[in-house]
Amino acid sequence: MPRPHQLSAAIAALVLGGCVAIETLAPPVTPALAGGASATTLEAGRSLYVGRCAKCHSVDPVGKYSAPRWREIIADMAERSKLSAPEHEAVLAYVLAARAHAL
Repeated sequence: MPRPHQLSAAIAALVLGGCVAIETLAPPVTPALAGGASATTLEAGRSLYVGRCAKCHSVDPVGKYSAPRWREIIADMAERSKLSAPEHEAVLAYVLAARAHAL
């Protein structure tokens, strides 16, 4: 049976490791990479991507799909998850900007 300090260390490693993975899978981006999207929109899009999307499934790396494929995926997922039009646009703006940055 693990001791309390061993369990705490294991939990801390998982939490910290998860943070690093999210930064790699869904990196923050700046408006300069976003083709006109504001920092507020990009932050909201990233927050939705790593928060709301991850409630149902794992977060895919932003570079995994082409821009046209991301448009299809996000349109489908926005409908399923009942995103508002501004939320849909924010997620799309974020993913496309982050994808461009990752390439």
